[in-house]
Amino acid sequence: MRAHRSAASPLQLYADFRRRHPAILMPVDYVTECGFRLGRWQDRQRVARMLGTLPPQRITQLDAIGFVWTEDSAPLPAVPPADGKRRRMLTEIAAYREEHGDALVPANYVTADGEQVGQWLYRAVKKWRANALPDDERRPLAVLGVSPGPRPRGPRLSAHPMR
Repeated sequence: MRAHRSAASPLQLYADFRRRHPAILMPVDYVTECGFRLGRWQDRQRVARMLGTLPPQRITQLDAIGFVWTEDSAPLPAVPPADGKRRRMLTEIAAYREEHGDALVPANYVTADGEQVGQWLYRAVKKWRANALPDDERRPLAVLGVSPGPRPRGPRLSAHPMR
């Protein structure tokens, strides 16, 4: 992987991509010619807005360059600030996805801070499969790449297995 060696900011790189490809959805693994992981950057902006951590001035900047907030026409879900535990878990799932490239969090995954993200996600997906998870809880999971479908077979190693 090449290091990002451009004087252009991510905003400029994104605006350039949109000008050249107005109708193309940028894949999460898209890398610019200068080696910047623009697809991952786009994904981080979406997740930060969903979690309410993206400053309003950044949202305005992104809107001004034609930022695509969702891959479909549905509005980006927002996680209410009052729902602290769900917000923390979604943040941890986003961090896991950033590090591992997917949201296939093992059921025994525990963060360094002791958050049992894997168990929380396992229970949420189980409810989703039983059609008992409300839409407002499904949508943020789907944005993060979580699915109620079957998971790939085989062992998944956890960075912090449950003790």
